[in-house]
Amino acid sequence: MKKLSICVVFAMHMFLSSAFAASETSLLTFGVYPYDTPTQIYQNFEPLMKYLSKKIGIPVRLVIAPNYMSHIINIGEGRVDLGFMGPSPYIRAKDKYGSVELLARLMMRDNKNDRLVVISHKQNGINALKDLKGKTFAFGDYQSYGSHFYPRFLLNKNGVRLNDMKSYDFLGSHSKVLLAVSHKDFDAGGVREDIYEKYRDRPVKVIAGPFTIPPHVIVCRKDLPAPIKAKAKALLIELQDKGILQAIDPALERFGPVRDGDFRQAREVVDFIEGR
Repeated sequence: MKKLSICVVFAMHMFLSSAFAASETSLLTFGVYPYDTPTQIYQNFEPLMKYLSKKIGIPVRLVIAPNYMSHIINIGEGRVDLGFMGPSPYIRAKDKYGSVELLARLMMRDNKNDRLVVISHKQNGINALKDLKGKTFAFGDYQSYGSHFYPRFLLNKNGVRLNDMKSYDFLGSHSKVLLAVSHKDFDAGGVREDIYEKYRDRPVKVIAGPFTIPPHVIVCRKDLPAPIKAKAKALLIELQDKGILQAIDPALERFGPVRDGDFRQAREVVDFIEGR
């Protein structure tokens, strides 16, 4: 009987500790990297912030990092509670800090957000990756998987290294890459397929792809109180409100389950590039 009483007291202590930790949290922060203008990002994510705030019972505030690296640090060091991440920022934060947990992945209607294409101007005579020796290439942000690591991996596999090119630069985003190529500022660049589709009226063409890339995900800091973590994950997976989902992206159908193993190939690609 004494042993049973001790177990009951211990269980009650653990329950109350978790409840107390959750009740102590008066504000949750949700980090996003600067993939677009701050105004556009707020428009995209505010409906989700309101949904989570209402359902969790704690205000959730959007935090837009000034660049990819700041976003990785914010997530990795637990400066924000939740976050939206692409493949390489996620593995950076996970592998360096170890304090990041996956909650859900974005499930897109046609998977174009999870596919990459390499583009060039329609009038420059470039039709394949091997044609890019001696040419110029536009990357997005250095930490971006879809607009840096994977395009560079493809170039390497086709015999084109950075020192084989006339020049290259990091422009910061997929949209900037596409627009720069369309203006003939660069001969080619790598972008997500949905960005290419968005600017189909521009004079650009696909010279390689589409190639499947890992998904974008929602993560949380590892030491987020367990009740909040479980609630946030469940709310994302069960979310069916098209207004909230399509505010983030018109092709977003739902959030789905995700595991760290889904990023094995991404790790191999990043390691390959940074080992060069």
